[in-house]
Amino acid sequence: MSRVRVPLSGLRAGLRELEVDEARYVRSVLRLREGDTFIVFDPEQVVQAEARVTSTPRGGVRCEVGEVTRAGRVPDVPAWLLLGVCKGDRFEWALREATALGVTDIVPTLCARSASSGTRADASRMGRWRKILVQGARQSGRGDVPTLHEVRGLREAVASVPGSLVRVCLWEGAAVSAGPWLRAGASGVALLVGPEGGIEVDEAGVAEASGFALGSLGPMILRTETAVIAALGAWQMGRERPSS
Repeated sequence: MSRVRVPLSGLRAGLRELEVDEARYVRSVLRLREGDTFIVFDPEQVVQAEARVTSTPRGGVRCEVGEVTRAGRVPDVPAWLLLGVCKGDRFEWALREATALGVTDIVPTLCARSASSGTRADASRMGRWRKILVQGARQSGRGDVPTLHEVRGLREAVASVPGSLVRVCLWEGAAVSAGPWLRAGASGVALLVGPEGGIEVDEAGVAEASGFALGSLGPMILRTETAVIAALGAWQMGRERPSS
């Protein structure tokens, strides 16, 4: 089966027509033609199927969807990301990479240094963020997408995390490495990552009072999206067990 993947909501077997954006991607980027096959997936239902292009009328794409099966690549443990709202491209990059690295819940979090435009979380912005999550799932082979929570202030965000998770606040002012806490969170973790400029001292105190351990990712100052990738990558590697 081709590894090319295209999202399709309400996935079911039979003749289907792709949405405008997906049709453009299939025709102009992938350059698929009649008879070519690809994978369609529905991240809401967590299912997928093989599809074959049957026609390309007026810039659209019609396809025959085969047997629908359960998607195989989905996270097996909870991983929450409290992500400080920052400039659009960096925030969206972090969303995409967090999806690929197995985050199950994302809470856009307003911090003292969040971009002023981030205080507005209208329907169009939330809709765009959800599309970014689907893109991350498509690119990584993931069968579902993280739950995207409403934008919250820092206090509300840290209070929303399930108490069963190991909670880590990534803070450059921390005296210890985040590594041991990330390894301890193999069965479930919550990460708080600040926006550009980082988390302020009093905000770190709020997180710590809510059960978050304060840990750093080393001596260098990292961008928000870099910190997300580094921390989640380390967490995923810490969950791996060497084969005997």
